[in-house]
Amino acid sequence: MDQRRGSAFSETDVVANYRYRPPYPDAVFRKLLAIAPRSEHLLDIGCGPGKISCALAGAFTSVTAVDPSEHMIALGRSLPGGNAGNIRWIESFAEDFPANGGPFDLTVAAASIHWMDHSRLFPHLLANAAPGHVMAVISGDDPFEPPWQSDWHSFLGKWVPEVTGQPFDHDKRSEGMRSYQSYLNLHGSEHFVSERPFEQNVEDFVSCQHSRDTFAPSKLGDRIARFDAELSELLRSYSNDDRLSFVVCTRIVWGEIKPI
Repeated sequence: MDQRRGSAFSETDVVANYRYRPPYPDAVFRKLLAIAPRSEHLLDIGCGPGKISCALAGAFTSVTAVDPSEHMIALGRSLPGGNAGNIRWIESFAEDFPANGGPFDLTVAAASIHWMDHSRLFPHLLANAAPGHVMAVISGDDPFEPPWQSDWHSFLGKWVPEVTGQPFDHDKRSEGMRSYQSYLNLHGSEHFVSERPFEQNVEDFVSCQHSRDTFAPSKLGDRIARFDAELSELLRSYSNDDRLSFVVCTRIVWGEIKPI
C-alpha cells in the first residue's frame, strides 16, 4: 500500500486489532443475497479481512476479494472460511485491480468506499460489470445509541482534533461519506440492527479503536497510553463486570452504476 489516504491499514498493529471489530448484523448478508441479480461472481473491494467475502463465499460461484494491504489479505486467508477454494484474494487498489474473474454481478464496498478515488473507481467497475450489476455500499459497525454515546462524542471532540488537527464534525464526515452516490442510480437504502447484543470487554473495545485510521497506533504515537486510559475510564462506568453490551446498526445503499 502506498502513502495515500487509508495507508494506516497496511500497518500490522492496525490489522491485528481488526479482530475486535463487531460483526455485521446477520440481516446484512441476507439483504446482499436478495439484491444480487445472480449468484455467479461477487466482487468485494476494500475487503479488509474478508467479513463479506468469507460470509458469502458459499452463496456465489466465485468471489474476488481486493485490498491494497498485504497484511489484511494474509489475515483474511487465515480466518474461518478464508481458505475457501472459490475466493480469489488480490492485493491491489480497487481502482486498478486485474479484473479477470468477472464480469461481476454484485460489487460490495464495506467500510471502504470513502478511501477510494471515485473518478477512477466507477469506470473500472462499470467496465467489468455483468448485465444488471448491482453496487452495494455498507457502512456502520459502531455501537448504535449506546448508553455512553454522549460521553463518547465528548471524547471524540477532544481526541480527533488532537490527532488530526481538524475539529470533530460528525455531520460533515457523514456528508463526505455519501459523495460516491453521485455515480449511482440508487435503488434503495436500508438500515439493519443486530438481532442480539454484542458483548465485549472494555480492553477489547479500546483495542478496536486502534483498528481505525484516526486512532491507529502510529498516529497516536506516545499518546496511546493516555488515550487508552481515558477511554477505559469512560467506559467502565457503563460496563457490567468490565463488559459492555451493545447492538450495531449497519446501512446498505445499493444501485446501478451510471453510464460514464
